Amino acid sequence: MCTNFALYSTKNVSTYAITARTMDFSQNLKTHVCVVPRNKSFPAIDLLPVHNPVKWTNQYGYVGMETVFFEIARGITDGINEVGLSIGELWLPCSQYPKSESATKPLLFNINILDWVLGNFASVAEVKAALNTITVININERIPSARFPTHFVISDSTGANIIIEFMNGAMQVYESDNGIMTNAPDYQWQLNNLTNYVNLSTTNNPIEIWGQQGNGNGCLGMPGDYTPPSRFVRAWMLQQSAQNYTPKNTEEAVGLAARILQNFGTPMGSIVENTPDHSTADKYLDRTQWGVVRDHKEKVYYYFTQFNNNLFSVDLKAIDFSAIKASAMPIAQAVWHTDITKGLIHQ
Repeated sequence: MCTNFALYSTKNVSTYAITARTMDFSQNLKTHVCVVPRNKSFPAIDLLPVHNPVKWTNQYGYVGMETVFFEIARGITDGINEVGLSIGELWLPCSQYPKSESATKPLLFNINILDWVLGNFASVAEVKAALNTITVININERIPSARFPTHFVISDSTGANIIIEFMNGAMQVYESDNGIMTNAPDYQWQLNNLTNYVNLSTTNNPIEIWGQQGNGNGCLGMPGDYTPPSRFVRAWMLQQSAQNYTPKNTEEAVGLAARILQNFGTPMGSIVENTPDHSTADKYLDRTQWGVVRDHKEKVYYYFTQFNNNLFSVDLKAIDFSAIKASAMPIAQAVWHTDITKGLIHQ
């Protein structure tokens, strides 16, 4: 249950390129924010396809969210590199990947596609061209107990976005102006479903209700539940904030993205498993474990966590990716609010 979107403006030339996403999952992903230097060899030996594997040494360093899935594998699920290219991995349970036995191109496990993209490419156009040279297969060919039915969204500093899905054993690549992606059904179904909401508008309806127009009534009927189709429609509408207001600076652009992103946050305890004894102990389903805002032009990676809405940042411009060593730290931070009492009473 993740949601991704990009901010852009068709009315003005954008001086910013901002994207954002939530990570919603039921299992504790034990997330660490990590930094990966240049000149590191990939993939790890235990994650190499048996036949004709893709191998590389990354030319770009990057920062991202490293998570643990099902106690089986640790890997990057979101990140941005030093030249402003990002990739996010989201859940798509109806995914059907190609099989290695029928592949004629070098093989790459889906669990490694984020490292491959972040380490090797500077633009969406470069990634699109390179995708034609490989075959992406599911990691469950190597680890049968692993279940990684995922799709991907890639964005760069020009504002370009593509969405990559694997359906019926084939890769599908879609260009996207707004980078909106949630989960099942597939992307094309989500686009078709938007036709059911053509009446929605960010402009107020002039009809008076309760003595006034009722601000926000143009979006009356916009779905507010947590299901992927509803979040897709909601993201489509809220992303239009950037069509009505162009942020004046980085603070406004990042702040606008974070404000929109909070509309997709799933609080702990808001979705629980339907158990016969009505117990919710250890039955929590999806919740927003973290969210990120990616600044592709300034090369800054912001994030917040489930119980801490402060924005924490990593400035990629301040990192020498040719000299650092790979490192990671837990995303939990001690500072969760700012006490302004002294400033308030000593004016």
